[in-house]
Amino acid sequence: MTSLRVVATTLALNVALCAAHLVVGWLSGSQIVLAQAADSLFDIAVGVVLVVTVRVAAQPSDENHPFGHQRAEPIGALVTAVLAAVLAVEVARSAVAALLVDAAPRVDAAVVGVLAAKFASKLVLLFALLRRRAAAASQAVDATRIDTWNDVLTCGSSLLGIALVGAGWARADALLALPIAASIGRNGWGLARVSLRYLMGEAPPAEVRAELRAKAAAVRGVKSVPLLRAHYVGSVLHVQVNLLVAAGSSSAESHDIGVDVQRALEADPRVGEAFVHIDTGEGKDGT
Repeated sequence: MTSLRVVATTLALNVALCAAHLVVGWLSGSQIVLAQAADSLFDIAVGVVLVVTVRVAAQPSDENHPFGHQRAEPIGALVTAVLAAVLAVEVARSAVAALLVDAAPRVDAAVVGVLAAKFASKLVLLFALLRRRAAAASQAVDATRIDTWNDVLTCGSSLLGIALVGAGWARADALLALPIAASIGRNGWGLARVSLRYLMGEAPPAEVRAELRAKAAAVRGVKSVPLLRAHYVGSVLHVQVNLLVAAGSSSAESHDIGVDVQRALEADPRVGEAFVHIDTGEGKDGT
């Protein structure tokens, strides 16, 4: 299954879950169910963003976008993060209002059933995504996996809250809606932080740069890699590397070594473009 199909399937599931939770939450007055509806609404927004950005990012380079369309993903994620903040505040406001008026929700088979259905479907989806993660790397699939894991945790806490309401503690419904609001806000903040890193052209972690440097150094004909710089352009890396080759290497040999290094670096799924400069003789170490 392609990344687009994974994201689209998850989006369809979230649309169905959101509709069911809205109906049951409105009829029962359960803050937990309404909070789960808001969480599913956030999942829908994330899914729409991922579907669009996967399609846009897959488009080839053109005259107006010579390095591709990878910036679409962090821009869309930043918009989603703003929506998450709004949803988190609204869920928290509704839960606090319910606590102030001491509202008691109606717990029936529909409430339990809709929460149990979400928990079971998300758990099955999580297992499927974990298997896919081992098969192929995809930022969109990884984002879906993380969001699904959070859904399993929050839905489990919601089932606990409904059980406490059934046992006679009516305030548990509104109280346990607050952690869901916090989870939505935390997920949104995480999206915003990562998106800003990508959009600002931040360098990758030192261990990533070390791995890329090792890939370049492992190419036959490379004596050393005095300099390697990398920064994000959208969600992929652009890498600048200086190579030191043997002083007696011909222009053709040096060119071939540079091409081999470029191919080795661009074979890494994290790298979008690699730019190679070749020196002969002694060079200075750099980072």
